Amino acid sequence: MIGIILSIFLLSNTLKIDLEQAKQIAIENNPAYGIEELNYRYYKLGLYDELSSNILNPSIGVTYSDVTYEQWPYTSLEGYNFSFSLNQTVFDIQELASIIQSKSSVNSAGATLEEATNALYYQVEAQYLAVLKAEKLLQMRQNAIKRAEENMRLVSKRQELGQASKLDILNALVSLNRAKLYLSSAGKDYQIAKRLILNILGIWHQTEILLEPVETDNDFELPDLDTLITISLEARPTIKAAREEMKNSNIGFWGSMLSFVPQVSFRWLWNYSSEDFPDNFSTIRDEAVKSSGWSASASINLFTYPFEVSKMKTIMDMTKLNLLNKRLSVVEDVKEAWLDCMTVYENLNLAQSLYDAAKEGDDLAKLQYELGLISTLELFQSENDLLDAEVTYVSAQYDCKLAKAKIKYVVGGEI
Repeated sequence: MIGIILSIFLLSNTLKIDLEQAKQIAIENNPAYGIEELNYRYYKLGLYDELSSNILNPSIGVTYSDVTYEQWPYTSLEGYNFSFSLNQTVFDIQELASIIQSKSSVNSAGATLEEATNALYYQVEAQYLAVLKAEKLLQMRQNAIKRAEENMRLVSKRQELGQASKLDILNALVSLNRAKLYLSSAGKDYQIAKRLILNILGIWHQTEILLEPVETDNDFELPDLDTLITISLEARPTIKAAREEMKNSNIGFWGSMLSFVPQVSFRWLWNYSSEDFPDNFSTIRDEAVKSSGWSASASINLFTYPFEVSKMKTIMDMTKLNLLNKRLSVVEDVKEAWLDCMTVYENLNLAQSLYDAAKEGDDLAKLQYELGLISTLELFQSENDLLDAEVTYVSAQYDCKLAKAKIKYVVGGEI
């Protein structure tokens, strides 16, 4: 589906999408997220490599040589050699630790990828809302231009009739120029917002983007702060990744501590050597030399052993502190997002009250102006107050939507 959308986009140079489609396009095209995906794949391949090197490993070899040693005339390596062997590590504490560490690294990389996914979704939603907000403010500024131009026309007509002074004309001109200035700034903000979301979507070339409106989540209820912190400390992927890193370092420490434990392996070897290439396979089969047996070995460097153990202990302590630091950071994120959410909801109620009062005041100002009870300056001030209140109200609405998205991101789970 996303491929079809992008194909249509490439043909028309216009991308019309909703929020969910934007998230999927970002997942498929955002280069920073692509790096995280490749990092996860790298660690999975590392685990497969570790596992494959510790299962029954068959190997086959064929060599030919005409090497002779002049010092030992009766010694020669000339001829053909066929070999087949099965090698199986039965017990190796270092290899076992390495496998468990690889699995832990995969889990950590998976949690990091999940965190990157959540972060990308939040970035897309935040910038998506920023574009919608900038578009709405631009429309409001365009409407303000129309009102200012209409006011200019009416004041000019009243001046012709002797009902308006030169000061009224100047006031109307100032109001019109101010509206043009704000419109220019709003247009720039809108274009920048669209470019930023295209960057997040991984689309580098210039294009027109049309975004569908976002539905309001009326069922959202903000849980208390302690509940959110409890959820985040369990569900936040960055905490999961830090836990896996600590587990990885613990395994590495105990692996280094037990590095003196003997390694046990089994090998079966089938070998055939001849100066002449054999006529058929039965010759190789019948005359081949077979051998099998167990081996065990253990070694320890008395000088480097304590340093290696101390080094792994240091890494283990570092990962413990890193987990604590991640927890503190997540708690801080949740507290900040929770306070932001509480504040924007309070601001939304205040902004709505401000807008309602400004709208009523503007209606009264227009009526009083028609009756000649107030000046043009007072009328224009009333209109500016209404526009400012409307901008504040619209901004507060989008701030609430963004605050909800941030809460979901910092918690890392469903709330």
